[in-house]
Amino acid sequence: MKTAEKELLLSEVSEVLISKDENVTLSFVISIVSVIMIVLFLFVPKIYISNNIYQTSIEIEKLKKDYLSLKDENNILKNKIATLKYKNGVTH
Repeated sequence: MKTAEKELLLSEVSEVLISKDENVTLSFVISIVSVIMIVLFLFVPKIYISNNIYQTSIEIEKLKKDYLSLKDENNILKNKIATLKYKNGVTH
């Protein structure tokens, strides 16, 4: 690009940037804040509920794992008790 082309491009970009309406009215700000509040009002409960469901499912899985390990341990202890009863019955 030549210098003249660069200057022309720069001047056109400057005109576009300067010609923007930079007046922000109160109604525009109120409408933007209203939209943000509506979006938050709609999505925060969904996020909260989804997070609660996720945390509860993690707790349920942990409890299931603990239950299964305790059930297996109970079976092992029952087998040990049966073995000890058999040994004591045979020796006495």
